[in-house]
Amino acid sequence: MNRGSAAVISSSGISVIVVAIIVGPFFSPPEFSWLHHSTSEQAGQHMTGAWIMRVGFVGFGLATLTAALIDWNTRPFVRAALALFGLGLFGTAIWSNASIVPGVSSDMHEDWLHSVASGVVGTAFAAACAARLFAPPGSKRDLLAWGGLVMSVVFPLAMGALPEFRGLIQRVMFAVSFVFVAREFIYPCFKQGGVDNGCSFE
Repeated sequence: MNRGSAAVISSSGISVIVVAIIVGPFFSPPEFSWLHHSTSEQAGQHMTGAWIMRVGFVGFGLATLTAALIDWNTRPFVRAALALFGLGLFGTAIWSNASIVPGVSSDMHEDWLHSVASGVVGTAFAAACAARLFAPPGSKRDLLAWGGLVMSVVFPLAMGALPEFRGLIQRVMFAVSFVFVAREFIYPCFKQGGVDNGCSFE
């Protein structure tokens, strides 16, 4: 496997979670609002259609983990952080958020484990951005990495300050992570045809 394989795998993972984010709400209970509720709540315990978002977490998580391992030597510090990011996403699918449906009991220990996994996802993404900036061969002029790093701090605070828009804010965070992962694994294989970047789709 080479960088071309990493590009195909990561693009597949991004596609799966994007579909889950868009399609999933149509199968969620009436209490769910994509503007207000997070993707974790979309995949919550005892939620109708929760499996769709969980598949998205698994698809994006395992794809990012696999791509990071395949392309490890390119930027080892960034790849290590992205591998942890992928593992964290897989964890969010295994352990689900408490249900938002009134009167439905939830396993709060599982909810806590989901929170831990979500924390790993956010911390790992921030670490990947920081590594892109400061670890060799990074560049302090990397605007995408700076944006991702700042977002990792500011957006969770914004979700607390603007609870009515938590879902929207979190989905913007995911969108930035898609762009970051695509830049790491997909873009190099289309830049100059990928010939000079170790990419092959054969």
